Formats: sequence, C-alpha cells, structure tokens
Amino acid sequence: MLVLMDTIIHYFYFVMTGFFAILLLKNLFKRERRKGLVYDIVYSYVIMVFILRVIGIK
Repeated sequence: MLVLMDTIIHYFYFVMTGFFAILLLKNLFKRERRKGLVYDIVYSYVIMVFILRVIGIK
C-alpha cells in the first residue's frame, strides 16, 4: 500500500513540476511588462530548475 502511494505521489510530483515549467515558459515569451535582460535570466534560472527536476537530475 505504501509503495503504491509513494509511486502516485512521485508521478504527481513530476506532473506538477512539468506543469509549472510549461507555465513559466509560456510566461517568459508572453510578458507585457518587465522585458529586461535581468528578468530573462531569472526566468531561465527558475525554468532550468523545474526542467532538471522533470528529467530526474536534482
């Protein structure tokens, strides 16, 4: 039972992380305010963390 719950939580974590990464990528290209280079760097840094989590690199 615990193994099943652990697996479900594990897959939910990947789905949630992928969802947030896609949401951040969409907002990176559709921003209307704050279009400076510094904000691009911050968005890229945050997106990179989510993508590394999805592919399994911590």
